[in-house]
Amino acid sequence: MKKFMMALGAVFFVVAGTAFAGDKALTADTAKRFVASLPSVEDLGKELEAEGKTDEMRFDTDPKAGQEFKPYSNAVKALKAKYPSDYGRLSMAVKPHGFSAEEWGAAGDKVMIAYMALKMEKESPDAMAQMQAMDPAMLDMMPPEMKAQMAQMKAMMETVAAASPEDKKAVAEVEGELDAYMDAQAES
Repeated sequence: MKKFMMALGAVFFVVAGTAFAGDKALTADTAKRFVASLPSVEDLGKELEAEGKTDEMRFDTDPKAGQEFKPYSNAVKALKAKYPSDYGRLSMAVKPHGFSAEEWGAAGDKVMIAYMALKMEKESPDAMAQMQAMDPAMLDMMPPEMKAQMAQMKAMMETVAAASPEDKKAVAEVEGELDAYMDAQAES
């Protein structure tokens, strides 16, 4: 299941819908509803993973240098394009929580980015500075695959570092629930 969450969130692991347009701040209510929705999509995630669909969608959902890090939104788009019936199942799973699939993806992006920002601030406050301090000449010496991974990581960290204070405040209210959910996913 952890693989599934990472595929959706790096297919279903954190704002493009009309209700969550671009830079509109995340609310605590939206964050709570998103966290409450996670178990609702868990069975779908397990099925997609067992069928190998998450592996097929990984290219569409992995972070790419030069693009915004939107793991959930990208996963919803990939699911809709590649597996429309599963997209319909996702839509039905998140509807009781007050989301369309796209709204859920957008909310997930904001929630998970803010969550990662909170974690980075607490656990590795100097991580971004270290990444930026890396000598570009060292990057040039890396094999192409590793260089691409470092570029992806840097792009993701820049997105996380730019999480709005309002989003982080909203997610701080559900941080304990997210910690518990992530811990449970890591154990399974």
